[in-house]
Amino acid sequence: MPLTKKTYRQIAKDVLTQICGGEVTETYAYKKGKNVYLFSNTPVSEVKSIVGTCKGIIGKLFVREVDFRVLGDSFEWLFGGERPDDNTVFTVQYVFTRSSGISDVKAGSVTRTIVEAISREIEYSYLQMEQAYLSGFLDTATGNALDLVVSIIGVKRKPPQPSSGSVTFGRNTEPELLSIVGEVHLYDGSVEYALNKPLIKDIVKIEGTCKGSPVTFGKDVDYAMTGKSVRWLQGGDVPDAKTVFRIDYSAYREITIPKGVTVATFSTKPEETHLFETAEEMVLAQTAEAKWEAEVLVRCTVPGWSGNVLAGSVVVMPQPVPGVEYVINKSDLINGIGAEEDTELRERARHALEFAGKATYPSLESAIKSVEGVRSLLIEDMPDGLPGLVKVIVDGGNMDEILRVIDDTRAAGIKVEVSKPTIVYVSVSLTLMLESDAYPTVVVNETEKRIRSYISTLGIGDHVLYSRIVESVVSLDGVWDLQDVTITAYRDDGSIVESEKENIEISSEERAEPRNINISFEMRK
Repeated sequence: MPLTKKTYRQIAKDVLTQICGGEVTETYAYKKGKNVYLFSNTPVSEVKSIVGTCKGIIGKLFVREVDFRVLGDSFEWLFGGERPDDNTVFTVQYVFTRSSGISDVKAGSVTRTIVEAISREIEYSYLQMEQAYLSGFLDTATGNALDLVVSIIGVKRKPPQPSSGSVTFGRNTEPELLSIVGEVHLYDGSVEYALNKPLIKDIVKIEGTCKGSPVTFGKDVDYAMTGKSVRWLQGGDVPDAKTVFRIDYSAYREITIPKGVTVATFSTKPEETHLFETAEEMVLAQTAEAKWEAEVLVRCTVPGWSGNVLAGSVVVMPQPVPGVEYVINKSDLINGIGAEEDTELRERARHALEFAGKATYPSLESAIKSVEGVRSLLIEDMPDGLPGLVKVIVDGGNMDEILRVIDDTRAAGIKVEVSKPTIVYVSVSLTLMLESDAYPTVVVNETEKRIRSYISTLGIGDHVLYSRIVESVVSLDGVWDLQDVTITAYRDDGSIVESEKENIEISSEERAEPRNINISFEMRK
C-alpha cells in the first residue's frame, strides 16, 4: 500500500476527534473469507458509508442491510450481498461518541493549543516518511538517494569536470644572457652536435685540431648554427677524428614554468576569484613577435560550471614565477561542466540493461554517456546511405576511453566513426529598455549571465533560437523591452553569419559556445 501523507489540519482534526468523539474515516484491507471487521473507535452511533472497489469498479458504495450490517463494535459482510474485490482496500466513515470530560476545543483553548503543537510535529514526521518512501524509487529519488538507487545496477553519477585550456606566460624583454666558454665535444664523424644550453643566441668561436694543427674554425664556412646544434658544413674543415673541439657561445637563461603554479582571475571580491593550476612544465621560447612566451595547459582548481571564464580573464599570478612578466588566457576556458543532473542519471539508469544486452543504438549511446566529461553526443545511422556505418559525434570526454567503450559495445560488422563537434562561437548584442526604477548594473549582469547560460547548455546540433534569448531577458525584473538584438556566429572556416530576429542554425557536426555578450541600456522615461 502506498504511503498516504496527512496534512497538519487532518492530523489535528483526527486527534481532536479521538479525544472528544465525532466523525472518522478508517481504511481496511479486504481479505477473502473474512466477514467481520472491528471498528477502531467505540461506541459507534452511526455508519455513514462504506466505499471500495467491487468487480473492478472504483468508488462502489455498499448498501447497509443489503451488503453489510453493524454489530455493535464491528460490522459484518452479508451473505449474498456485494463485497470488495480480494486484496483491495475500502474505507468506512462512521460517527462514534466518547466521554472524555473535555469539551472546550475551540481555537485558543488549552486542549486545542497542545493538539495543534503536536500535530505540527506529526506532520513533519509524515514529510520525512514520505521523503524516505520516495527515495526508494528511480522516478522520485533525488540527489544522494538517487545515487544509491542506481548503484544497484552499477551506474554511477558522472562527477563535475573542471574547465581547462591553455594560458600564456611571457615577458616582453629578453632573458638574462649567459656566456659559455670552452664547452667540450668529441668529434666522432657526426654532422651535428647538440649544445648543452638549448636557448642559443650566437656562437662566438669553435677551436680544435685540424690536420694535426690547432685551428679556429670559420663560421658559415666550416660550420653553421642550426637551432640547438652545430652543423659541420660540407666542403669546410672539420676536427681530426677522435679529437676534442671547444665551443664558446652565448645563450639565454631558461625560464621554466613549473607544474602546479597557480594563476587566477582578477576580482576585488576574493570569493569571485577563479584559480587555475598548471598541469605541465614548460620553458619560455622566443616568438615571431620577438616576445618570450609559453603556452601552458591549466585546469581550474574547482570543478563545475563556476570555473568557466572568458578570454583575457586570467591575468594574476598570486606567487610570481621568476623571470615571467605577465600571464593571460588568449582563449575562453569554458569547457567545465557540472555533476550529472538527476534527469540525465535516471535516463542512463533506464538504459543500463540495454547496455548489458549490447548491439543496439541506445546501448551505444548509454555506453558513451557513461564516460566522464561527455556533455552530449549525436548518433547518425548510415550517413550518406552507407550500410554498416554509424557516425558518432561526441562533445567532451577522453577520446581513448570513448573508443574503448565503443569497441566493447558495437555489434560485430558495424563500423563506428567518431569525431568531435566543430565549435561555433556566438556573440549577442542588444539594447535593454529599462524601467525607471531598475538598477542597470544588476540587470545588465543578470542579462549576460542568462544569455551565456542558455548558449552554454546547447548540445550538438542545437540551433541558437532568437526567441529563447529574448524570453530569457524580458522575464527579468526591470526590463521593459528589447531593441537591436543581433546574433553573430563565427565558424571554424572563417565565415561569419550575422542575424537580426532570426535563429542561428547549427549543423549536426557543430556545437554553439558563447563569445561576446555586448549589452547597452536606456532608461524608460
